[in-house]
Amino acid sequence: MRSMNDMNFRPTVAALMLAAASSASAGEFPAVLSWADRSALSLPVSGQVKQVHVRAGQEVTAGAPLVSLDTRILEARLGEARAAVQSLERQRAEAEREAKRADELYARTVLSNVELEKAHIDRQRVEGQYQQARARLQVADVERGYGQLKAPFEARVLEVKVAAGEAISAAMQAPSLVEVARADSIDAVAILRADQMQGLTLGGKVEVDVDGHKGRGEVVSIESPREGGYRLVVRVARRDGWVAGMGGRILAP
Repeated sequence: MRSMNDMNFRPTVAALMLAAASSASAGEFPAVLSWADRSALSLPVSGQVKQVHVRAGQEVTAGAPLVSLDTRILEARLGEARAAVQSLERQRAEAEREAKRADELYARTVLSNVELEKAHIDRQRVEGQYQQARARLQVADVERGYGQLKAPFEARVLEVKVAAGEAISAAMQAPSLVEVARADSIDAVAILRADQMQGLTLGGKVEVDVDGHKGRGEVVSIESPREGGYRLVVRVARRDGWVAGMGGRILAP
């Protein structure tokens, strides 16, 4: 049995409640397949899109590149931060030597308290500048790592919302670039009445039947929509041809 074969389909509570009302028998519940772990992916840095590596409908492995930015500005910032740290490393070593020298001269009573204090203040000032520069280097290094958006898991690409040459800005809110869902599993969603929930618990094992092909799944969510009923979500290994929007049945024990 097939319903809407739309990769962006999300079963509505109203549609599922209507299906539940016509349930064939106890322990057998009409359901609609929905993408598992649907995620809108973004990058926390601004820049220009250099390349889009995927298209909607494509399946990718975990860690596969989805979108790459032009990283020249990020690399320049990283180089600048490294140079600042190297410069301050030398100043830090010199300030440390001067402070030790001041301690020795003060111990021999040939240096005043004021001069000793000045030497130590200079050392602390340079140390503070050095630690700040190291922090900026760490930030620049992390930002450089955000030059490419990668798949967080084995995923099916549902929608690509950006093209090469577009500029993205993360100043206010990072824009969604690619929407993905798990490629190896899919959710079967059904709306049940309270009296149909008996024996169904989180982590419980049930069967999902789609067009006569069955798979053993796990109850991963039991939600209580404001519209009423219970929204039961069963995650099952995705078979070839199973896509969001297809109709099926959840077979409870």
